Amino acid sequence: MRVGFRNHLLRWSIYMEVFLSFLLLIGIVVAAGGLVVNLYGLARNGGNTDSFQKFLGSMMALIIALELIKMIVQNTAGSAIEVLLFALARKLIVTEQDTLGFLIGIVAIAGLFLIRKYLFVAEFSNDRRMVISAGLSVAEAEKMIKKPLPRLASTLGGVVAQIAKDENRQLQEGEVYDCQGVKLRINRMEDGIIQVLEFIEDHE
Repeated sequence: MRVGFRNHLLRWSIYMEVFLSFLLLIGIVVAAGGLVVNLYGLARNGGNTDSFQKFLGSMMALIIALELIKMIVQNTAGSAIEVLLFALARKLIVTEQDTLGFLIGIVAIAGLFLIRKYLFVAEFSNDRRMVISAGLSVAEAEKMIKKPLPRLASTLGGVVAQIAKDENRQLQEGEVYDCQGVKLRINRMEDGIIQVLEFIEDHE
């Protein structure tokens, strides 16, 4: 009973995330309409520098909001890093910084790029298992596990779904699928769509 209640809470929290993302998207559309009006005012002011700075700041804020929606929907570490990159870039480009502040911002962005290239994992894992988002691209997954995977789809979830279709198997949580010698188990599904997968070892 406790497990079932926890699953219901998790499911409703996901629905709330989607609902809030939808509200945020509506807000972005409304604000984008305001940007069109601001652009007209900017043209009438003859491209005033202060007006353009405000216009640029508003536009960057909308871009960050769009990246935030992607982070909520994809629910991956990579999308969170992208939001941080855009936020730092906005602060450097739009706001006036002294030399030290500008240098700190550049170092922070460089640090995020280094993390993305050398220390990035799709999701946290331990010694025995690696849990990843089903939306992770096949190319990124190959870099993580250093093994080739079938290119049946662009994402891992799509690969597993295609393998299940070829083998006439029904997708369900706990099922294990062999992807060219790499075993993947469905960790979580929502409304028939694979959300989370898990790389498993042969002896499990």
